[in-house]
Amino acid sequence: MKVRRNIGLESPGVNVAVVMQDPDGWKFLVLKRAETETYGGYWGFVTGGKHGDETVAQVVVREMKEEIGVVPESMWATEYIIQFYEPANDKIWMLPLIVAVVPEGTKVTLSEENSEYRWLPPNKAKHLLSWKNLRKAVDDITDELEVFPARNWIEIKA
Repeated sequence: MKVRRNIGLESPGVNVAVVMQDPDGWKFLVLKRAETETYGGYWGFVTGGKHGDETVAQVVVREMKEEIGVVPESMWATEYIIQFYEPANDKIWMLPLIVAVVPEGTKVTLSEENSEYRWLPPNKAKHLLSWKNLRKAVDDITDELEVFPARNWIEIKA
């Protein structure tokens, strides 16, 4: 009789919804992955893997500095987990979704991991994002930004 084995679960890093507020409302930063990277050409959020004993907050700060040259003003743990099947590892990946707030007028400096970026209002960000779970997250986060910080968010420090 064959022994049944489960698909592996892994939580290798984070997904970061970088947001800023301007006079027209909240904007989301969406990034286009460089063609030389995994998921090249796809639009998403800042993502990154954990190194050593880093906390989630430390991963967020490091990845934001590396990918977009920005340090968050504040960071918030949400109740959302971005999950998907990662064929290269044959595992289901589960990444906490962190909201990182940056000041109005924040300038982005892209690393080689990404080829383009846009600051977009939620309805336009949703239409550019490649993954349905991120589009749903934009809806949820947008609702919660109406009462920033949302009651179900917990501030995290690096």
